[in-house]
Amino acid sequence: MNDDTGVAQLLKDSANDFLAGNHEPARLRGWIGRVRPLERKLWQGMAELGWTSVMLPEQLGGSGLGLREACVLVEVMGERLLAEPFVACCVMPSVLLEAAYAKGAVNGVTQLAGWLQTAERPLALAWQEGAGQLEPGLPTCRIENGLLSGSKQFVLGCEADSVLLVSAQLEGQLAVVAVAADAPGVCIDAFAAGIGTQGHVHFQKAPLLFAEPLLLGEGAEIALRQARAAGRVALGAELAGQAAGCLRQTIDYVSQRVQFERPLGAFQTVQHRCVDLHIEISLANAAWRHALDSYERAPLAGDTLAAISAAKARCATAALITGKQAVQLHGAMGFAEEVDIGLYLRSALFGAAWLGSVEAHRRAFAAAYPALRQDQLASGDRLDVEFSLSSDPRDWSDDEFRLRLRRWLDEHYPKHLKQNDKRPFLRLRGDDLCNWLRLLDDHGWRAPAWPREHGGMGISFSKQWIYQQEMERAGVGRIIDNGETQLGPTLIKWGSEAQRAYYLPRILRCEDVWCQGYSEPGAGSDLASLRTQAVRDGDEFVVSGQKIWSTHATDCTHIFTLVRTGKFEKKQQGISFLLIDLKAPGVSIRPIANIAGENEFCEVFFDAVRVPAENLVGELHQGWSVAKALLGHERIWLGSSAMAGSALDLAERLVAQLGLSTDRGVLDRLAELQADLHDYRLLYAQLCDRIALEGIEPGAEASVLKVYVSELLQRITEFNLEVSGEHGGIVGDVQLGDLHTDLHWPLMMSRPVTIYAGANEIQRDILAKAVLNLPNAPRG
Repeated sequence: MNDDTGVAQLLKDSANDFLAGNHEPARLRGWIGRVRPLERKLWQGMAELGWTSVMLPEQLGGSGLGLREACVLVEVMGERLLAEPFVACCVMPSVLLEAAYAKGAVNGVTQLAGWLQTAERPLALAWQEGAGQLEPGLPTCRIENGLLSGSKQFVLGCEADSVLLVSAQLEGQLAVVAVAADAPGVCIDAFAAGIGTQGHVHFQKAPLLFAEPLLLGEGAEIALRQARAAGRVALGAELAGQAAGCLRQTIDYVSQRVQFERPLGAFQTVQHRCVDLHIEISLANAAWRHALDSYERAPLAGDTLAAISAAKARCATAALITGKQAVQLHGAMGFAEEVDIGLYLRSALFGAAWLGSVEAHRRAFAAAYPALRQDQLASGDRLDVEFSLSSDPRDWSDDEFRLRLRRWLDEHYPKHLKQNDKRPFLRLRGDDLCNWLRLLDDHGWRAPAWPREHGGMGISFSKQWIYQQEMERAGVGRIIDNGETQLGPTLIKWGSEAQRAYYLPRILRCEDVWCQGYSEPGAGSDLASLRTQAVRDGDEFVVSGQKIWSTHATDCTHIFTLVRTGKFEKKQQGISFLLIDLKAPGVSIRPIANIAGENEFCEVFFDAVRVPAENLVGELHQGWSVAKALLGHERIWLGSSAMAGSALDLAERLVAQLGLSTDRGVLDRLAELQADLHDYRLLYAQLCDRIALEGIEPGAEASVLKVYVSELLQRITEFNLEVSGEHGGIVGDVQLGDLHTDLHWPLMMSRPVTIYAGANEIQRDILAKAVLNLPNAPRG
């Protein structure tokens, strides 16, 4: 969703300008436990701007826009904590009125649309008859002889002069009728809810407004389902906006509030909490935007409803977590009604419950998850895909690309190298890796992200995403190819013409296999503290020092390194980026066994190693800039969800094999992990797509990917051990029903992912400064 152009930007500007001048959250203070009526002057102003009728068709006097534009408004309303029930009284009724108009209910719909457009009378949808309902069946409210009897619960916007759009039963069919709230036989029990008001409405032979239903039968059922779906998408946008507004206020507060002679926001604990809230909000935005895209494509399709449930759960969680943490980070002031933070929490509590709780929507998503996964896996098996005559994958449709790649992988990937239950994180090494990469290159499937002119595929990000999915589906072993994923993009940007001409083809053919030489003993994630020296001697550098944690260095022929070539005031200066042949005299490698029993990490020693000066990448002393660009590409690569996906597949099989498929507690935990992975994949795709579309280098925001997916992987592997009981303590193979696996190895292999490529704590520090602009600790 692009909010920065055209109508969307105009609406956003309009919303910010109007609310800045007409609404302050402080106006909502003092209403705790009291029924707060609609603020009619504010509501009237919204109507004059066309907001209340933004989704109404032009034939009904509306703007003729859609849910996308309504969500632009709603997100801003959430950020600025508007209490007026826009989603309930504008978004959802608009869906019903458009459906009724299409069915021919012209007179009543025209009148209702006029009231909505002018804000003369609020419209309120009354459909719920009990707590916890998501998709209710036939209502108990009945229409007999043109009169309505029954009750509805948790109705938003039920003012004394409201018009209620009520779902009811008419001669065994579902109907939607209009009833005036001030009509005889209507009784409203209003109560405070969040920062607004709800009510239970009772009908005792209440007359209908237009004598006949607005919608009846299947049309009524479809329209009501679509109204609830639209309402949940918009509510997700509002909750995400609330979370963002709450975090922004919190960052402002901790940046200004001084304790112990330093801003609160300079304390690492505070910074890391704010970063975690930023990550939650990023996931929420990805989720509701995907739900919106799905709604616009097919509002009531199974995958759309699953996406909407995932988004409602995610956005509610983000708003709740942010509200709670904001109170904590405000200290005693957070507990005072004199600031707005408590209002954000109160509103989040309401929004999380309305239109379905977090738990209910996670369960709904989990019920649909197997079908979603199956659809994804089967999407490449379609037989109706039209093949183009072009041999260039850039000319193929995404469906054709997926089908061609899937068929090729099924035919060519070695069966004995497939990932399996015993080794879900299986990595290809040595000859297995090189032979596979060469085979990809032989058939034109190598380096999907590299430009075509440099030997890559040059495909769009959507195809790169499909590429990852299909590799995962085929069980391709995990590939660590630093040459392709890290050094190649770095040389394309920073290397000389001679370096690109020489090294890029050798990377693609695996004639040179690269490892990374960044970390050093005692330096850890603090790369700027490196001590490996490179002294210029004529046309060569003489390198002395050591590197550590160089993955698979024993399998590699070359290493790209950061070395110190000068001393300056800032330790980030005087660092250069060198390419070194591991066969050069003076290089030695020592493997390091890890806690999973693998010799994958290595220590590399340089004893007066002579390196040609032409192997300098970028300018002398400017290696820090080169390194930052490379780390951005690395964190995009490390952000892949493949390992987490494999671990979750194992989790689902474990639950089945251990007879836990009816254990509600286990299933709820599994549902949370499934939703977490689903939402993360959306965030990954959207962030990478933005980077590709804008043509920018991956920046600090890429650290979000590495932080979240690495910790998600750990949570999944921990879940797998916990549900396995005593089997989880076995080191080595276990047999669980039909499942033969090793539970210990994946958990141990998941531990370092939060450490390498910059420990997650360091990544949070980066995000706190570069993205959230939190203050630095004072010197001295």
